[in-house]
Amino acid sequence: VEAFKNKGVESSVLFITRADTADKLASTYPDTAFLGRVNPMDYPCLTLNEYVACLNGLYEKGLLLGPVASHMDRLGSKMILYELRDTTMGVQGVELHHFNDMKDPAKKEIDRIIPAGGPPRVLKMMRGSTGLGVWKLENNAEGKVILTDAFDQTSKVLARDEVIPAFLAVCAEDAISMPFLPLIKDGEFRFLLSKEKVLEVVHKKPVDETAFTATLRSGAVYNILNLDEHRTMVNNVEKWANDIKTTMKLDDVPYWWSVDCIEEEGCNAGQIPSSNPNRRLVLSEINCSCLGLVADTSPEAKLKGMRFANMIADICLG
Repeated sequence: VEAFKNKGVESSVLFITRADTADKLASTYPDTAFLGRVNPMDYPCLTLNEYVACLNGLYEKGLLLGPVASHMDRLGSKMILYELRDTTMGVQGVELHHFNDMKDPAKKEIDRIIPAGGPPRVLKMMRGSTGLGVWKLENNAEGKVILTDAFDQTSKVLARDEVIPAFLAVCAEDAISMPFLPLIKDGEFRFLLSKEKVLEVVHKKPVDETAFTATLRSGAVYNILNLDEHRTMVNNVEKWANDIKTTMKLDDVPYWWSVDCIEEEGCNAGQIPSSNPNRRLVLSEINCSCLGLVADTSPEAKLKGMRFANMIADICLG
């Protein structure tokens, strides 16, 4: 709100309830555009579904600066890794596993998730943060599976027929599996964007080479990179962010979102090169509904948050 005011735009925080439909807001606040919060949830006065209905109504009236609820829902799901598997930042070998198939032992879905004797793979539920519902699976010499949980970095050994029941105790929905990318040991790039513009790049270094996740919860170290020193990589990611609208048939991308990428050895024509020579970027996940501007309320964080807010306001106003 302060950032929009700095641009000379009359702006204020608007608290709404389930009584505030798109029609009511449009008539109560004429000549007004609306910007929704990016991390909605259920409240006593307004459920998530009611909030989404309000956003959709404002979008249909041409009064919503963002976010488009259906775009956030689609981009923020791990399903995006399956949908983009054959594109410039995709990786071959991403599989979709339907909940009902995983529940049925006769479907032998475990053989698609991690073929016996095959290389390590990662099983992911469609939604979750800080590594929740993300498992690394490795075959061992005894024909069992070593399971490492990204959420708490614990490992255990399960019989093959025990893996899916254990996963379904955490995840009661469809899931995806994909090859394990060993270069996670060198870290992960997080691109923070407002629409197609990269505002910051963070390199997330795992706590050690045995970790397969780069979350703060797991002890990863975050370093902010100089955009100019990584300009070619940044420009390519910005182009990818613009191209994804055509690929996914989206009208727009969120005004605040992040794209996480792990590196893979080699880079062919049409793929997104990393700043590190002879490596390319592989999409790990997209965050757009649980992403804050800053992590705390320190004076330094407030200054950084205001810097982001000013850039986002410029981009939203066009």
